[in-house]
Amino acid sequence: MEQNQSSTPKSKTNWILIVLLLLSLVFNFYQWQTNETQVQVLTVEKESLATAKVDVEKELTETLEELNQYKNMNARVDSLLAEANVTIEQQKERIEKMLKNERNSASLNKKLKAELEELKKLRDEYLEKIDALLVENSQLKEEKATLTTKVAELETDLDKTITTASVLKAEYVKTTSFKKKGSEKYVETLMAKRTNRLRVCFSVMDNKIAKSGDKDVFLRIVEPGGKTLGDRSSGSSTFKLASGEEVQYTTSSKIAYNNQKQDLCLQWDESERIFKPGTYIVEVYVDGNLSASSSHNLK
Repeated sequence: MEQNQSSTPKSKTNWILIVLLLLSLVFNFYQWQTNETQVQVLTVEKESLATAKVDVEKELTETLEELNQYKNMNARVDSLLAEANVTIEQQKERIEKMLKNERNSASLNKKLKAELEELKKLRDEYLEKIDALLVENSQLKEEKATLTTKVAELETDLDKTITTASVLKAEYVKTTSFKKKGSEKYVETLMAKRTNRLRVCFSVMDNKIAKSGDKDVFLRIVEPGGKTLGDRSSGSSTFKLASGEEVQYTTSSKIAYNNQKQDLCLQWDESERIFKPGTYIVEVYVDGNLSASSSHNLK
């Protein structure tokens, strides 16, 4: 009887110890599980933080490279890039300071991701501005090219106008045919077979635009058959038109032109051959430009 009474407290004590041991095991398991979870969380946070650091550094490098590829395109883009580089450098310094001072990994990770988004936004904003400047610059170049072409055309037209306006004109062209009567006397005639001389008188008109100075005046008389009258031994030769074409002339003279009207007569004598009947074309050229033309008919 006494044995049963003494064993009962002992049995109770054993049960208490077993319960305490189980509780200890459960607590230790719970603590281990909690620590394991915390380790996993810390590992994930560290990996995420490392990724965030890499992403930010990569974005900084790529943003600078992407923006600076447009350097030296024009002054306005360069000014904008200088501003962008300063802004990005300031953000870089802010990130470096954050990495140095922030001890909370979760907070740092969050801040780095925010900086990354801000950096992407900044890059896109500057790219938009650069694109707008490049488009504007391209349009300005096109407008400048168009304007340059128009100015060149106007200058060409003006040069042509001035050139045309500066061409000396000859007016009041009068051709007279003469026959020789006696040793020195010439009288007017319209009969081809009696004609020995053709005299062409005209006026080189005043022109304020033309350059003053010596001017070469050429007289070209074309007979009915299409041949230009002339003889090299008597002073006939060829001259170049303003277009570069070489033309034969009958006779020529040089005048000192002072922008005022000037009267002039040139003549051509035939002593050995007979003038052909028909219409003669008379042309007056000054410095290679046709100044006047007329006709004269011999019977």
